[in-house]
Amino acid sequence: MAETLHDFSAAVENLIAINRDAEQGFRAAADSVGDTVLKRMFVELSGQRAGFASEIQDAVRKIGFEPTNPLGASGTLHGVWIAFKGKMLANKEHAALEEAERGEDQSLRTYREAMALILQPELLTLLERQLAAIQESHARIRAFRNQTAPVPANKS
Repeated sequence: MAETLHDFSAAVENLIAINRDAEQGFRAAADSVGDTVLKRMFVELSGQRAGFASEIQDAVRKIGFEPTNPLGASGTLHGVWIAFKGKMLANKEHAALEEAERGEDQSLRTYREAMALILQPELLTLLERQLAAIQESHARIRAFRNQTAPVPANKS
């Protein structure tokens, strides 16, 4: 339960920032892979997260709160790491998927923490819908990651 306006503000800003981070991280992941299916998924998820951030900003404006517009600096750094790791490793797709899954883990944590602080029913409904979509993308990324995992060499 949000005890102060500061708690609410911090929760909203964290949600916007994590979505901006994911938007940039997925864009970098798309740039780092050659597989067209993965590239398309990462581009789609980047756009989805940009939309999520905008939806949150619009929803909180409707209840009389003016959110800041965090740029998602950690997403830029995460994206640079995905690109670097992808270039250094033989299995670029797997490396990008591992990093994307790690980013989704952080998104899930951020949503769950924020939802514990937000009481407005209309905002909670929006966040529940977005959380469900993030859980779905997390499962999709994990499945692709498992498919691209290197096969261990037989030890003879």
